Amino acid sequence: MICHPILLCGFMASGKTTIGQLLSEKLSLPFYDTDAMIIAKTGHSIPELFSLYGESGFRDIEHDIAGSLPGLPPCVVSTGGGLLTFSRNGDLLKGKTTIVLLDRSFDLTWESLITCQDRPLVKGKSKEDVKVLYDARVPLYRKYADIVLPNDDTPEAAVAALQKILES
Repeated sequence: MICHPILLCGFMASGKTTIGQLLSEKLSLPFYDTDAMIIAKTGHSIPELFSLYGESGFRDIEHDIAGSLPGLPPCVVSTGGGLLTFSRNGDLLKGKTTIVLLDRSFDLTWESLITCQDRPLVKGKSKEDVKVLYDARVPLYRKYADIVLPNDDTPEAAVAALQKILES
């Protein structure tokens, strides 16, 4: 029985939102997205928030949202790619939520990212620059993950595998 929010973490374009929506349907649980929660709270898009407040101001807003997650009933939450790269968020969420790392290879991630250049931390960056960020973030996700789920197949395959783990 699922008794905590299930948080999906991982690098940008790892499939958090797609898998989160599919998983929430399969488990009949509500779905939340921390980026959507931030947008609803502030009335600004993520790129606008970065422009208005810089990354550190955005991260403060994100931390406020992270603080609300343990109080949610069982649900599925897609987190922003940077949320669990900060210990203040990871320490707040560990043990009070079930954290699932969607572990997707860099090459597949890059293929998705090059079609979407509106991400502030990727815009104008080379593949090598993004790889450095990927390599820095993945160990931080692993530090907090309760479950590491390979995600180099279809979203449906990842959901089926995760559903088996969660229901066992």
